[in-house]
Amino acid sequence: RFDRGSVWVEAAPPDAELAPGMPFRNLNDGVTPVVIGGNDWASAWAIGADGRYLFPVGRGRSGERQREMAYRFGINLVMHVLTGNYKSDQVHVPALLERLGQ
Repeated sequence: RFDRGSVWVEAAPPDAELAPGMPFRNLNDGVTPVVIGGNDWASAWAIGADGRYLFPVGRGRSGERQREMAYRFGINLVMHVLTGNYKSDQVHVPALLERLGQ
């Protein structure tokens, strides 16, 4: 894992649901609408028409690992966007409890 990168997410204030006109109210299962990162993931993902990477990422095997981590982050981000907070979905409660060993 790369533990020196920063990722910021927006969170609603505790009383956001009560404030009329609040731009970000907790209406989407507690899932943040904004994710900002300190790394250039898009450059690691960019591929030209010829199938080659458009931008270098790191050097040698280190760069390959960085690109892999960027892809993993991208997959996790897409899953987060598409599924939201799946833990609030009651259909998954039995499976989650079983996984926790309760």
